[in-house]
Amino acid sequence: MKLFEIVDEFKVLYEVLTDETDPQVINDTLESLNFELEEKAAGYVAVRNTLDMELKKAEELEKKFKAIKEARKNAKEALDERLLMAMDALETDQIPAGDFTIKIKKNGGLAPLIIDGEVPEAMKKITIEDDNKKIREFLKEHEAPWAHLGERGRHIEIR
Repeated sequence: MKLFEIVDEFKVLYEVLTDETDPQVINDTLESLNFELEEKAAGYVAVRNTLDMELKKAEELEKKFKAIKEARKNAKEALDERLLMAMDALETDQIPAGDFTIKIKKNGGLAPLIIDGEVPEAMKKITIEDDNKKIREFLKEHEAPWAHLGERGRHIEIR
């Protein structure tokens, strides 16, 4: 039986039990229901805890591999920079390297833009954004047809 089925069963059972007059029947029924619900919930908690541990491990591995990636990238760039300096010193755009040939090529794309002073107003772009903090404050005391505050979400807490 799935957890939601147990919860639905509990709701129906609750309605029946509220009409029951024998306290022993109510007590026995609730104990049997709670045992199954607790058992299922405990299983869910165990699976959830396993997933949480796996998530933490994946996050640790992600950090580790990001660090490795960055280190490899920096090492590659350092090697390329040394090759460029050596080729500039030799005043050559090409050198043989065993089965390979190393060439200096110009980068593609747009030329880098370097701003040396104040840019004229006609060359500027203005961006207007919603001020969410002001909107929230406004909506705490007023109604507006253009916005409203939504309900906060819910989450499970296990202690």
